[in-house]
Formats: sequence, C-alpha cells, structure tokens
Amino acid sequence: MRRVAPLCRILISGLLLSGPAVAQPATISPEELLGRLGTAEALADEGAIDPSSERMADVRRAIGLPVTVSIDGSDLSVPVDPVLVGLSGEDADGFRRAADRIDALRSSLERAIAAIPADAEDVGSALSAAYQGVLQVDPGLVERIRRWIAELIQNLLSRLFSFQGAGSVVAWIVVAGLAILAVWLVRRLRLVPETAMEAATGGGVARVDWIARAEDAFRAGDLHAAVHAFYRGLLSALSGRGLLIDAPGLTAGECRSTVREVRPELFDAVADATGTFEEIAYGGAVPGADDVDRLRRAVALARSV
Repeated sequence: MRRVAPLCRILISGLLLSGPAVAQPATISPEELLGRLGTAEALADEGAIDPSSERMADVRRAIGLPVTVSIDGSDLSVPVDPVLVGLSGEDADGFRRAADRIDALRSSLERAIAAIPADAEDVGSALSAAYQGVLQVDPGLVERIRRWIAELIQNLLSRLFSFQGAGSVVAWIVVAGLAILAVWLVRRLRLVPETAMEAATGGGVARVDWIARAEDAFRAGDLHAAVHAFYRGLLSALSGRGLLIDAPGLTAGECRSTVREVRPELFDAVADATGTFEEIAYGGAVPGADDVDRLRRAVALARSV
C-alpha cells in the first residue's frame, strides 16, 4: 500500500520531476533515504559557504538518485531530480536552493512514512492528476524567460536583505535607479491623478478580499474553499509587504524559499501553511478546522510584520 497525500506533495512541489529512465535503480528503505537527505543537506549548507561545482556534485551523489523506496511492501520510484542536476554550484544561491529542495523532500518523506496507507490505484490516479497541467519538464522559451526573471528578482531581494559585499551594493544601486525611473515616469505621464480618480469613481478593477471570502466559506462549512482563499490571502499579504511577487506561476515551494531568505522568522508558519495547502489542493487530503486555522494564523502573522 502507498501513501497518497505526502507523496503527491513531493511531486507537486517539483521535487520528483520525471527524469531520464535508469535501468533497475537500487531499492532502499525510507529511513536510508532520510539519512541520505540529511547528509546531502549538510553538504549543501557547507557549499553555500564555499561554493564549487565539485561540492554540488557531492550533494547529488549523497542523495544517490535514482532509487526505489520500499514503503509497506510497495515500491516508489524516485527518479533523478532535473533541478538539482541543473544547479552548477558556482554560487551560494544555488546551494541554498538545493538545501530548500532537500529539506522539503525530507519533510514530505517523513509525512509519507507516518501517513495512513491508501489503495495503490488511488495513488496512481492522484499522481496522474497531479502531473496534468502542473509540471513542465521541457519548458519553452517564454517559460525559460519567466523563470530567469523570477530568479533574477529573487537573487536581487536576497542581496538586498543580507549583505553580500559588492553584490549587495550593486543591488541597492539598481533599486535606487529603478525608484528614480519610476518617480520620473509617474511625473512625466501624470499617472497618479488618473489612478486616484479612477479608484474614486469605481472604474478601477476591484481587489479581491481573500480573507473575507475565506471566512465566509468557513462559516458556510466549505473548508476546501476556505483553505484555497486563505492561501491566496497569504500570498497577497506577503506580496503586500514586499516579501515576494504574487505572480500567477508562483509555487508554494518558491514561496517558502523566498520567505526563508528574506524573513526567516516567518518561515515555519509559512511552511506549515503552504504544506497544508499542497496536501489538500494536490494530495486529495480532507481539510479540517485545524487546517483552516493553520492558514489563518499564517495570514495574521504575515500581515503583522
């Protein structure tokens, strides 16, 4: 028997993307894979201090993908992770991304070990549904550009909030230049009066009050809708504080990674909330009142910072 919700969470977070087929990978226990992940995460932390391509190769070798994990007599194939393969190890940011990815994989595997067994056919259906329209193994040109821009913004934010020598100085100069350009455009194009007038006359696009919508759904007993609305409210709250950009393609894993970099004091609450959302939205878990409360508390904390 396999375990549905935690394993789907691994896949939807992008941690177990399909890779090249490898003949008969080794079969290991979940505990052995947990040990490998712990070793790999420690190596990634060391690599962030002294980055190199050799250290990144050590991280990948420590995990030893692909493998087959045997859980309760059933085998789960874990292919090579293309994201870890794509990290060159030439800078500290790559090792931090690797550490975030390994940490999320380990948390998901621990949930899988502790979860209630489910029917194998249900697992297959859930995994198939999770892949549809979510994972993009071979992204096109537009997707590559979008990812490049997202990584550029994330790197810029990390350098702004943690001093890294000349890189941080350059980042602040770029931000200052963009601010000056924005002020010039506002004055040149006279955007402020028109924007204010449009909002006053009701001609603008109304913003969705996700928190009110979530509370309405909770009172109506629709816990799925409440979880989704609180998740959107969490992203809006973090975006409103300038901690991340609430783009349509933003994933829960990217949200956790960004918050860990710029506001580590929020990481635990955000990680729990986004993990709960993934299990319910993609893993088929049945939400409870405690799940809704977990997202509600994360939103309140994000709004208070």
